[in-house]
Amino acid sequence: MTVEQTINKPAEAKRSNTTLWVMIILFALPNIAAFYFYFNRDNFDFSAMTTNYGTIISPVRQFADIPLTAIDNTPFKLSSLNGKWTLVSIGDSACQQDCQDNLYKMRQIRKATGENFKRVSRAFFLTDTRNIESFKTVLSDYPQMQVIIPAENTSAETYKDFLSGFSVNGKPVKDGIYIIDPLGNYMMAYPPQAEAKGILKDLERLLSVSQIG
Repeated sequence: MTVEQTINKPAEAKRSNTTLWVMIILFALPNIAAFYFYFNRDNFDFSAMTTNYGTIISPVRQFADIPLTAIDNTPFKLSSLNGKWTLVSIGDSACQQDCQDNLYKMRQIRKATGENFKRVSRAFFLTDTRNIESFKTVLSDYPQMQVIIPAENTSAETYKDFLSGFSVNGKPVKDGIYIIDPLGNYMMAYPPQAEAKGILKDLERLLSVSQIG
């Protein structure tokens, strides 16, 4: 090895290390920014920064884990939804057109997320059980839909108060669709007849900037 090669080798190694660190920082910045904005979202006016289709709930709202039951009579914990982005709707067991439309839209939106399919779940809260058998017939077209009712020891008033939490500016959104984030926060709402493609666009944006769920 010549003297010139010996002198140049440390310089080349230094340049190589610098290039490596620059590449690492460039790849890491989007993830760092996503984490920062996600976990500090209450400090920003996202409505002024984005063209979201739905209504952003600010600050986000977390629900108490009241006693609930799945439609198959097994115990259900609201916290079991944590870890995924969850599309939520509420309706009665008669499940008229708006109810059926929401079940359909939530299924199609989840399918349309493509490779993010497994990061999204769906939940439907029944306000009554009077027509539970006919509702089960409707439900046959929507596998993996989690349907929830109050547990036997949960009073009607407690359940009603729980469901009233799915509101916008203190007003209930009847027959709407809502999004709960992977941390269990209610953070976005859509009115009845909201277009599936608009909800999908918002959800895809959330999935792309979030590194959780």
